Amino acid sequence: MSRESIKLIKQTEQEAERILREAQEKAAQMVADAKENGEALCENTERETIAAAKQVITQLRERAENMRERLDAEARQEASGMVRQATLRKRSAEKIVIRGLASKCR
Repeated sequence: MSRESIKLIKQTEQEAERILREAQEKAAQMVADAKENGEALCENTERETIAAAKQVITQLRERAENMRERLDAEARQEASGMVRQATLRKRSAEKIVIRGLASKCR
């Protein structure tokens, strides 16, 4: 082989090694970037999920509070109606008892 051929082979080998190093460095950087982007994406997703969950919890609490207030009002109204009915029945019972006593006293 001629010196020129040997020199060309060495240059080609050196160029191939340089290209390989650059490719390895680029691949390592791509992996690091992907890892960083993946972690950032996970963190963002986690933050968004937590925020959405908090919003849902807040809405559910508001709905539960509204329902509790509505049920309390209904229960108070029903209790008031029951008290009115009991009062009317008590008055009727008192009248019946008084009539019974009055008829015995005559």
